[in-house]
Amino acid sequence: MTSMPDTAAGVEARQRRAARLLAAPAMAVLALTVVIPLLFAAVLSFTRYDMISRPTWVGWENYRSLFSDPVFGTAALNTLYFAVGQVVIGVVVAFFVAMLFNRRLIGGPAMRTVIYLPQAMSYVTTALLWSLLYDPVNGPLGAIMPAVGLGPVNFLTSTHLAMPSIIVMSLWRNLGYFMIILLAGLKAVPHDLIEAAEMDGAGRLRRLIHVIVPQMSSTLFFVAVTWFLGGLQMFTQSYVMTQGGPVNTTRTVVYTLYDAAFNSLQFGRACAVSVLLLLAVAAVAVPVRIKQEISDRRLRHGH
Repeated sequence: MTSMPDTAAGVEARQRRAARLLAAPAMAVLALTVVIPLLFAAVLSFTRYDMISRPTWVGWENYRSLFSDPVFGTAALNTLYFAVGQVVIGVVVAFFVAMLFNRRLIGGPAMRTVIYLPQAMSYVTTALLWSLLYDPVNGPLGAIMPAVGLGPVNFLTSTHLAMPSIIVMSLWRNLGYFMIILLAGLKAVPHDLIEAAEMDGAGRLRRLIHVIVPQMSSTLFFVAVTWFLGGLQMFTQSYVMTQGGPVNTTRTVVYTLYDAAFNSLQFGRACAVSVLLLLAVAAVAVPVRIKQEISDRRLRHGH
């Protein structure tokens, strides 16, 4: 006795059940390592807790004290300064370098490897290396500055130069990774469009502005958002190179979280900082995700 052929709906239902079963272990691990700790941190953010005595419920006190704390306000502004500075400078430089590689004006696979190599280094190693470079007495940059008539420059102890110096170091470390992404986007731009614009008399600048950049808008947007979200979580550079100084000019939100938790043993306050940081990241990431979902649906339906 032959069985009736499966309907499309039945096949789809079985595929969905199989997908749920296959995803169940990963979802369980995600819940244990991410979701439950996040909920626990959210609850602790309403308490006074020092890891020694029992938590004491204080309601919104941790959040009120953070919003009235000028040091936390400075840390939030520093974090935004770092993240925006990275994106504005980094996307332009990474795109320019990707353009050079795409036009085969410099190097080849070996040069791309050299530019990508800093990405393989940890932030701690990179921060220590650049701390030596910035040393005004023994560092190479400290020796170069007097030679060009600028005198000794205190890159990491100047309130005006400390954060820009960290931004430069971070750009050097991350440039290769985002350059590779932009280079892949450039190679995906249809060459026919560029040739058509060239035949219409468009110069290089007009082809760049009116053809290449619009075709790469999704890639540029992805790089900018990813770089910005990473900048919001900056900690290692500030901790290793300046310890949040001088005068809190490089103190960030995550550094404030670390300071509250491990130096002051104010784990409730540290959890409140983490919740605020999560909300800030979600405020950027969730709209981007919704926009991407809408774009994907329009593409699937041919709009």
